[in-house]
Amino acid sequence: MSSPMSMNVFTGPTAIRDFYNPEMNPPLPLVEIPEHPFTGDGVRIFAKLMTQLPAANVKSLPVSALNMLLRGEEQGEITQSTQRIVEYSSGNTVISLGILSRVLGLAPVTAYISNKTSDAKLKLLRFFGLEVSLFGGPAQVEPADVNGGIHAAIQDGKKPGIFNPGQYHNGHNSEAHVRWTGPQLHAQLPELSVFAASVGTSGTMTGTGSYFKSVSPRTVNLGIFTAPGDRVPGPRPIDLVQTIDLPWKEVIDVAEYVGSKESYTRSMELCREGLLVGPSSGLAYQGVLQYLEKTRKAGGLDSLRNSDGSITCAFICCDQPFIYLNDYFDKLPASLFPQVHKEHLLEVDTYPYGVDWKLSLADARAILQPVAKVCPCPHDRNGSSDKKKLNDVADHSSVAILDLRGPADSLVHTSLACTHQVLSFAIEAREDPNPFRDADVLARQWRALNMRLEPTDYEFGAALFKGGRRRVLVVSYDGNAASVGCSVLRAKGLQAFWLDGRVEELGEL
Repeated sequence: MSSPMSMNVFTGPTAIRDFYNPEMNPPLPLVEIPEHPFTGDGVRIFAKLMTQLPAANVKSLPVSALNMLLRGEEQGEITQSTQRIVEYSSGNTVISLGILSRVLGLAPVTAYISNKTSDAKLKLLRFFGLEVSLFGGPAQVEPADVNGGIHAAIQDGKKPGIFNPGQYHNGHNSEAHVRWTGPQLHAQLPELSVFAASVGTSGTMTGTGSYFKSVSPRTVNLGIFTAPGDRVPGPRPIDLVQTIDLPWKEVIDVAEYVGSKESYTRSMELCREGLLVGPSSGLAYQGVLQYLEKTRKAGGLDSLRNSDGSITCAFICCDQPFIYLNDYFDKLPASLFPQVHKEHLLEVDTYPYGVDWKLSLADARAILQPVAKVCPCPHDRNGSSDKKKLNDVADHSSVAILDLRGPADSLVHTSLACTHQVLSFAIEAREDPNPFRDADVLARQWRALNMRLEPTDYEFGAALFKGGRRRVLVVSYDGNAASVGCSVLRAKGLQAFWLDGRVEELGEL
């Protein structure tokens, strides 16, 4: 059994269902924006964070999700024989439907969605367990378009075993806002001068706006649409809302039209101030600012003042920014984003590192020692050796050594060359800086290693990649370049390790 709302704790078999019930939750936050262009005019602007609902978007309120599903059950449209729920949605509605259908123990959900939907959103839908059915044509389709996904969902919903909530024509969409959003906002701001919401399915505006018309007729209902020919996820241009069955025209007092650039800019500004809201929220905020500017120029601000002389405005925040991050960078100028320093590192050192690939000197000696003890050939510092025996031992050695140091320091001049295949690849000079502290050095070393340590390389291909899986010990002056080489080799399928520290004592096994 869930505990009292004031404690905000949900327990027992109905815990998740209770969590999604607005009547068992505290009011959603209403946060004032401290600074804006109309602060000096006595205007107070508040963000109503519907993003704080359980599914992190406005649609998880009994709006298109819980309310429509519950009403569907009550009216016998959803029964035990219902095998599938289908809905055309830009994302939030159908995600909420998918979550809540599981919470309520109902049929699985299929998302009908535009094939122009971003890959991130498609993955998000599948992440939440929804099947996806794609539709071509316009990204934002009219409900009456017989070629569109909205019409297809309506028609499929008439088939046995399929239920279509139909957010574009279902009165239970806006009903939820009459039951919850409007009363909650009115309790938080009893004297509300302007209520603003972006218009997509029109449910939020229709429901909340109609509530304010009944309890506060002086409140201006401000509907915000996308600018003609522009697109913001969720809201629509006014021409694509005309055929929606909900009575939004009777509710909206004033309409504003906002472009995508302004929407994304305002959203990013709010995010940077600490309110994590997405582009449709930015669109609503920009719409409020545009309306206030026009009203001020017309000398009409005083008509909006409350009894205390203030003007209070609230706009609905429907979404979060994260799934649209690529769009922010596509739509907004680069000057709005802080610089990335050493950006060329994004193209190099791209493979993972493993902490267990690092060997101490003792560990390296343990790997090399057993083979070294049975070395059958004498080898002196002048390079004389029995070539045939040396080659025989190298071919059967389980460990190859890749030395990245300069030629004068290479292990090819030590007794290890008798018992192990020692490969010299001089990418590092003794005086080179630490590559992890010098981006240019790291880029140079990684590119050299990545290009040459390949199965097709004329020198290293046969030695490292052919003749069966081999272990490779990579060494460098202080281990840093060796760790880079180890990462490259591991990414290409070899069991590589790197020596952490000085190399000199390896030559004295």
